[in-house]
Amino acid sequence: MLGKRKAYTVQENLDAIEQHRNGETQAKISHDIGINESTFRGWLKNVDKLGRYMHNLDKEHCLLKKRARLANDADLDSAGYTWFVQEQQKSIPISGPLIAMQAEKFDRELNDKCSNFKASLGWLWRFQKRHVISQIAISGEKRSADAAAMQSYPAKLREILQTEGYSEEQVYNADVRGIYYKMLPDKTLAVRTDERKKEGYKQAKDHLTLLFCVNATGKHKLKPLSIGKSRMPRCFHHVNVNCLPFLYKNSKNSWMTGEIFEQWFFTEFVPSVRKHLRAKRLEEKAILLLDNCPAHPLAKRLRTHDGKIQVEYLPTNTTSKIQPLDQGVIAIFKQHYRQNLVRQMIESELSVTDFLKKLTIKDFFYISAEIPGIY
Repeated sequence: MLGKRKAYTVQENLDAIEQHRNGETQAKISHDIGINESTFRGWLKNVDKLGRYMHNLDKEHCLLKKRARLANDADLDSAGYTWFVQEQQKSIPISGPLIAMQAEKFDRELNDKCSNFKASLGWLWRFQKRHVISQIAISGEKRSADAAAMQSYPAKLREILQTEGYSEEQVYNADVRGIYYKMLPDKTLAVRTDERKKEGYKQAKDHLTLLFCVNATGKHKLKPLSIGKSRMPRCFHHVNVNCLPFLYKNSKNSWMTGEIFEQWFFTEFVPSVRKHLRAKRLEEKAILLLDNCPAHPLAKRLRTHDGKIQVEYLPTNTTSKIQPLDQGVIAIFKQHYRQNLVRQMIESELSVTDFLKKLTIKDFFYISAEIPGIY
């Protein structure tokens, strides 16, 4: 009696075929393995296909697979996998979208620039499955919040807004966040059998601090502020900095300081808010919601002489839950930025290392400016 039907790996297929080549009968091999002779004859019939499969794929991991599936476009598949392995050997993080864009680039080079090939999610899934590629998380971050304050503060804020008569146009939120603008995605795709797959890539640590500010309606977005280390980056030479998509300031560690924030409040925020409210024919008063960042000055220092434009600090340890810009808005900005970064990297035809070396703060500004909804 034959055992319960099971799937056999490519390695088991090849071992059985090798036994047959060494003189063992089909009946004996089939009996020992527990398969029908017709199944084994199918293995023998597909020996050429197995050979092509072994040639196109990495030998170590393809032997573990239970089906030998070849790609419809073997040249494209081979080029994509060769590129993947080369980048992986450099310990460079590789995401699914990066593989897809690289595949479309290879298709244009191998076939026709007018090709209709699209590296869809289905194509990417099959590519990963064919080459036994899985996703590995490199790092993560968690944030906590004060539950009691988180529950009570929204009611308190509503009372403040109602008492003072603020409309949604007059309520603003600003948030400060750092970004390593040369850093690639923090997840990479890796071959399951790659012993080096969890080794980290030495990411570039070029850092900027960003400040975003928007009102409750989302109709008034101020030009974002960026803070770097250099007083005048070389990439700004012969450039009208007032025409750049971001404001730029500098500090010793590229961090926000009380001086920079106070200057931004009075020279950028207040004039911009007044201009917006005049255009809306609303009273020129506003409230700016801020988290308790140590770099922020005391609330009494962030207040116009007439008291009509002021700040309100959110309770400590609650911003990750109740601050509007902390509800995924900035995270989405970073996600879109990295997608645009990867796209430009592919289009540049430079190696990842060379591309990142040439990337400047000005490039970061213009790549970010392409993100929908930032202005």
